[in-house]
Amino acid sequence: MKHNIVTFIAITIFALSGIVFWETGFVEYVLSAIALLYLALTAYGSAKIQSNYFLTSINYGKRKSVALTFDDGPDPETTPRILATLREKNIKATFFVIGKKAAAYPGLVQQIQDEGHIVGNHSFTHHYLIGFFSTQKLKNDLAHCNEVIRDIIGKTPVFFRPPFGVTNPRYAGVLSQLQLNSIGWSLRSMDTRAKNKYQIINNVITRLKARDIILLHDNLRPTADALDDLIEHCLQKGIKIVPLSDLIQKEPYDHN
Repeated sequence: MKHNIVTFIAITIFALSGIVFWETGFVEYVLSAIALLYLALTAYGSAKIQSNYFLTSINYGKRKSVALTFDDGPDPETTPRILATLREKNIKATFFVIGKKAAAYPGLVQQIQDEGHIVGNHSFTHHYLIGFFSTQKLKNDLAHCNEVIRDIIGKTPVFFRPPFGVTNPRYAGVLSQLQLNSIGWSLRSMDTRAKNKYQIINNVITRLKARDIILLHDNLRPTADALDDLIEHCLQKGIKIVPLSDLIQKEPYDHN
């Protein structure tokens, strides 16, 4: 992991700098600067899933196509609208569901599965402090989400997207134990900040390229409003939209 390499280098430089600058009167400033730089790199690596700092996430596809992924559902108002658009356009997507929402709306999760989409794990609680969970608490949370999904659709997901895209050293071990693949993204629609569908459309179409994994949210009205236009734009540009499993060439469920 990059984190281990950066930590080793930081410790080495810290020790050598302490020796070199010990009698210069600048040692405290130099060591403080090194420590701050290390903390900054660690914070960046934690927040930027594409950096693969603590663990390797799948952030791009292997084919010259794109995949649509939706987080934070299911939502009783907007998820059905999104499913209707996908059904009309004959497009398959991936829904990274929050376990407690899946438990509250099992019919929607079953509909996602029945209509040929992929159901992924987005944690059970999606707690805003999940990044500070202990290893065991994190493992229990992700396992609980998988159990909820399995009880509804009869399949156990192996695709997992970290809440908020934030990772830490505990995730690598937990995902390995649960045999989950971390799925990131290469194109963020910024729909969580959008006030209308046009902002989402502009954010996507101005940066869209082959092999993109597109991050959207199926609990937002502007996203549901924008989806038809986003799909049409892809089709007009000759960019094929395929299931995430096809794009990254991995199976979405545990077949053991």
